[in-house]
Amino acid sequence: MFRLAAILTVVLAASVAAQSRQAPRQTPQAQPPRPAAARPAGADSREATARRLCSQCHPFEFVIGVSRTREQWETVVENMVSRGARGTRTELAAVIDYLSDTHVLKPSTVRGGSGPDDKPIVDPKAAEAAKPLYAEKCTACHGPDARGTAQGPNLVRSLVVLHDRYGDHLGQYLRATHPRAGKAGAPSGSPFEGLSNREILLLSNFLRDRINDTLRGAPMFKPGNVLVGDAKAGEAYFHGDGGCAQCHSPTGDLAGIGKRMEPVNLQQRFLFPQGGGGRGRGAAKPVTVTVTTESGETLSGALERMDDFNVSFRDASGNYRTVRRTPATKVVKNDPLAAHAAMLPRITDKNIHDVVAYLETLK
Repeated sequence: MFRLAAILTVVLAASVAAQSRQAPRQTPQAQPPRPAAARPAGADSREATARRLCSQCHPFEFVIGVSRTREQWETVVENMVSRGARGTRTELAAVIDYLSDTHVLKPSTVRGGSGPDDKPIVDPKAAEAAKPLYAEKCTACHGPDARGTAQGPNLVRSLVVLHDRYGDHLGQYLRATHPRAGKAGAPSGSPFEGLSNREILLLSNFLRDRINDTLRGAPMFKPGNVLVGDAKAGEAYFHGDGGCAQCHSPTGDLAGIGKRMEPVNLQQRFLFPQGGGGRGRGAAKPVTVTVTTESGETLSGALERMDDFNVSFRDASGNYRTVRRTPATKVVKNDPLAAHAAMLPRITDKNIHDVVAYLETLK
């Protein structure tokens, strides 16, 4: 809270000064937050404050659709202020307390450890709340697990879903682009154009949860036989359209890999390699970032963590640096494994199985 208080002191100076001219300044008394359960529904004045301040820019339901840890709520409010929201320090502190009391996400409930640091996280309650809506709107075409049917594609592999962050891509697609199912002559337009922001956010959590089901370590994950491809076709893809041979060699770094790793691990490793990612540790070529701050200062180093609000890295001297991301902050990420990420949108299931079959022959 020290960092937040310092920033709010500067950003809200004009607002506080204006209020001080209208009434004597009072020193707020520190009071321990009471448990949310102790307050009757609708009786929390902090909720009214949160609704008023947050609704300056967007519906309040969009804010509370995904729970967060207290530290994340502090960052959200800090970012909100940097984008123009106005309120006194006491009001903003009340907003943080309210959101932290009533919409807190405990780290132990977060699923999906794989992926980048800034990947969307799932609020289990939001994913659960979306089930009736998904069953009504989506199950008939996409199946109960979102893996697709004869009437609709696999949403776990959908680029719209994979690129989505808390409804930003999904909402636009559902409201404006999704085709209308049914017979010829049906009304034009998307059948989802009337969905609210909250409903979009719930569906986003539900679909991200289905993606997490596919990750190793998830309760529903069951490794199957992935050795079903054509090794010759995999070799052609490796040296051709896949571009794998530009960085890897079957007689060099990949020599004997089929003997060292099981097929399911081969598939996981080449689709989601870990060697150059993560926090910049344990890799010959770590992920690096170049950051240009609002003042024009350029900083660079090995990436430690990056999300929607901050980017942290270690500079050439080993010093840990954190820069808050604002609309004027420029961040360039240099990932030695970027080619693997770029491959994901275009590689087909057949390509994947063919490459695994080829890699398995490298013994």
